[in-house]
Amino acid sequence: AQAAPVAPRLSQLVTDLGLRLFRAALGPRPDAHVAFAPFGAAWLLVALQVATAGRARRQLEEASGFSVDGEGARGGEPGV
Repeated sequence: AQAAPVAPRLSQLVTDLGLRLFRAALGPRPDAHVAFAPFGAAWLLVALQVATAGRARRQLEEASGFSVDGEGARGGEPGV
């Protein structure tokens, strides 16, 4: 089987992260107005992954749902 192209897969990972962040931001107030940039949040998590190692990096990978090492989603349904 062929591997999925990187751009669509990355786009899906960023979209999934954005939706999880959006749901978490609304939390108990589904009537609230929220605006954020999922790409900006993903970029920040990538930068933090590059700058960390060990347990902290694994926690960032689990929270973001992807690894900068290109391993895709990690550990099932990631948390926020």
